[in-house]
Amino acid sequence: MKSTEVYGVLKRELSPVLKPLGFKRGKSFLSWFRIHNGLCTVLWCQVSRDGWDDYAGSQFTVEFQRSSDSEAGSPSKRRMRIAKLLSEGQRQEVWRIQGSVIASLRRPPSNHPTLTVSPEVAKWYLAKFEKPSRRYDQGDDIRFRYANAEHVAVWATLLARLMPKCVGSIEEDSSATDS
Repeated sequence: MKSTEVYGVLKRELSPVLKPLGFKRGKSFLSWFRIHNGLCTVLWCQVSRDGWDDYAGSQFTVEFQRSSDSEAGSPSKRRMRIAKLLSEGQRQEVWRIQGSVIASLRRPPSNHPTLTVSPEVAKWYLAKFEKPSRRYDQGDDIRFRYANAEHVAVWATLLARLMPKCVGSIEEDSSATDS
């Protein structure tokens, strides 16, 4: 799946939620911003730079910031990945979906080139097909895994539901600094 396809699905689901909240599309990645209490609230999705794998698929992250600039990734007062903005129950829901996505992946054949490089490389690659061993907590860097458009649509629907709460949480105390 090309990153442009992933961004298209996410944009289609998230824009109708974010526009009524006063967000406008940003310039970089798949980003949105709004001005709130004198600072920009910026959120964005970024597909992994590791690219696409026919068996393991790929992944994307969701990040938020409060800054004087509307550009994603600019120096900020407060910047954090989505796990810090979710409740324990919401993180458990993400964990369950993540496990389901990973369980649906096609495992590579035993003669897959990555599995023949070395035992260490094979172990690293095969770990991509294992469900997360523990539930996510606030300190985790959640990477939303996908192998097809249906997976991205499931994530997009969930994120659309979670966005208003995440935005409210990052805007609550802009004097705090996180990374």
